Amino acid sequence: MADFFARLGVEQWLALLSALLALSSFFLNLRLVARQEKRNAANLKLAHDSDIINWSDEVIETLATAQEILAEKGVSFGDAEFPSRRSNARAQISALIDRGRLFFPNRADGDHGVEKEAGYQGRRQPVLDVLVQAYATIDKSGGSPGPDRAAGEALLKQRRLFVAEVFKTVDPIRRGETIKELAA
Repeated sequence: MADFFARLGVEQWLALLSALLALSSFFLNLRLVARQEKRNAANLKLAHDSDIINWSDEVIETLATAQEILAEKGVSFGDAEFPSRRSNARAQISALIDRGRLFFPNRADGDHGVEKEAGYQGRRQPVLDVLVQAYATIDKSGGSPGPDRAAGEALLKQRRLFVAEVFKTVDPIRRGETIKELAA
């Protein structure tokens, strides 16, 4: 082996050194590409989470407003005004449910819902089930004069369940750690 290296000329040493540099550059490049792919995947997940957070912010605000409508019925505004406010709250929640289907699509479950449009086939995810329950709570509310405390309490529970479901999806703790890693 020593005899082999002793017979190498300057050109062969340069070629050997060049090959070693190219090989080390190749492995370094593979490592950098893998790291960049991981970073891109994390950025994509963060962007998706941000979209869900923006949607959920709107849902939370709408549910809080609806809860306040139930609490202030007959106090801050007349009972006669309630049906139009309830109708507006139902319309907003209905739209938010449909927008939520883009983040939380129904899950296939045998033949369940196959006769429906593509976005409605299968079974709703729990986060949307909570919003459908909130819609029903608002729809049935306000039957008697004055505030509807029972519906307001039910809506508060549903809002908390909604936040819990979104929390599981977005996982703010993981999200914060990912942001720290990307910033480092």
